[in-house]
Amino acid sequence: MPLWKIVPAADLDDPRWLDRRPWREVVVRAESAAMARVAASGLDRPPEPEVGVGNETVGFSSAFDDEKLYWVIQVDAAASGPTEIVSATPAGNG
Repeated sequence: MPLWKIVPAADLDDPRWLDRRPWREVVVRAESAAMARVAASGLDRPPEPEVGVGNETVGFSSAFDDEKLYWVIQVDAAASGPTEIVSATPAGNG
Protein backbone atom coordinates (compact mmCIF):
# COMPACT_ATOMS: atom_id res chain seq x y z
CA MET A 1 0.00 0.00 0.00
CA PRO A 2 1.47 3.39 -0.95
CA LEU A 3 2.65 6.13 1.41
CA TRP A 4 1.37 9.63 0.70
CA LYS A 5 2.76 12.96 1.94
CA ILE A 6 0.19 15.71 2.41
CA VAL A 7 1.62 19.24 2.47
CA PRO A 8 0.07 22.73 2.45
CA ALA A 9 -0.53 24.22 -0.99
CA ALA A 10 -1.75 27.57 0.38
CA ASP A 11 0.05 30.16 2.49
CA LEU A 12 -0.77 30.01 6.19
CA ASP A 13 -2.40 33.45 5.97
CA ASP A 14 -4.79 32.32 3.20
CA PRO A 15 -8.41 32.93 4.28
CA ARG A 16 -9.43 29.45 3.07
CA TRP A 17 -8.02 27.99 6.29
CA LEU A 18 -11.09 29.32 8.15
CA ASP A 19 -9.44 29.01 11.57
CA ARG A 20 -8.49 25.39 10.93
CA ARG A 21 -5.22 24.09 12.31
CA PRO A 22 -2.71 23.77 9.43
CA TRP A 23 -0.27 20.85 9.29
CA ARG A 24 3.26 21.18 7.90
CA GLU A 25 3.31 17.56 6.77
CA VAL A 26 1.14 14.49 7.22
CA VAL A 27 2.26 11.06 5.99
CA VAL A 28 -0.50 8.52 5.41
CA ARG A 29 -0.47 4.91 4.27
CA ALA A 30 -3.53 4.41 2.02
CA GLU A 31 -4.66 2.80 -1.24
CA SER A 32 -5.04 6.14 -3.04
CA ALA A 33 -4.51 9.87 -2.66
CA ALA A 34 -8.24 10.28 -2.02
CA MET A 35 -8.17 7.70 0.78
CA ALA A 36 -5.11 9.46 2.25
CA ARG A 37 -7.16 12.68 2.43
CA VAL A 38 -10.02 10.81 4.14
CA ALA A 39 -7.66 9.27 6.72
CA ALA A 40 -5.98 12.64 7.39
CA SER A 41 -9.33 14.39 7.83
CA GLY A 42 -9.50 12.85 11.32
CA LEU A 43 -6.89 15.42 12.36
CA ASP A 44 -9.43 18.20 11.63
CA ARG A 45 -12.34 16.69 13.52
CA PRO A 46 -13.39 18.46 16.71
CA PRO A 47 -12.79 16.40 19.89
CA GLU A 48 -16.51 16.05 20.59
CA PRO A 49 -19.27 16.03 17.96
CA GLU A 50 -21.28 19.21 17.70
CA VAL A 51 -25.01 18.85 18.25
CA GLY A 52 -27.52 20.58 16.00
CA VAL A 53 -30.59 22.36 17.35
CA GLY A 54 -34.01 21.04 16.29
CA ASN A 55 -33.72 19.51 12.85
CA GLU A 56 -30.42 21.22 12.04
CA THR A 57 -27.50 19.08 11.05
CA VAL A 58 -23.92 20.01 11.73
CA GLY A 59 -21.73 19.55 8.69
CA PHE A 60 -18.05 18.70 8.82
CA SER A 61 -15.61 19.80 6.17
CA SER A 62 -11.94 18.98 6.49
CA ALA A 63 -9.19 21.22 5.13
CA PHE A 64 -7.61 18.01 3.78
CA ASP A 65 -10.51 17.75 1.31
CA ASP A 66 -9.58 21.08 -0.30
CA GLU A 67 -7.06 20.70 -3.13
CA LYS A 68 -6.27 24.41 -2.86
CA LEU A 69 -5.16 23.96 0.75
CA TYR A 70 -3.24 20.66 0.56
CA TRP A 71 -1.35 18.72 -2.07
CA VAL A 72 -0.97 14.95 -1.87
CA ILE A 73 2.27 13.41 -3.17
CA GLN A 74 3.05 9.69 -3.37
CA VAL A 75 6.38 9.01 -1.64
CA ASP A 76 6.55 5.18 -1.52
CA ALA A 77 4.67 2.72 -3.69
CA ALA A 78 5.18 -0.36 -1.53
CA ALA A 79 4.79 0.42 2.18
CA SER A 80 3.28 -2.40 4.20
CA GLY A 81 0.55 -2.08 6.79
CA PRO A 82 -3.03 -0.85 7.19
CA THR A 83 -4.49 2.50 6.21
CA GLU A 84 -3.32 4.93 8.89
CA ILE A 85 -1.63 8.23 9.64
CA VAL A 86 2.07 7.42 9.91
CA SER A 87 3.20 10.87 11.08
CA ALA A 88 1.76 14.36 11.46
CA THR A 89 3.72 17.57 12.00
CA PRO A 90 1.77 20.74 12.89
CA ALA A 91 2.68 23.94 11.08
CA GLY A 92 4.59 26.41 13.22
CA ASN A 93 4.43 30.16 13.25
CA GLY A 94 8.01 30.60 12.19
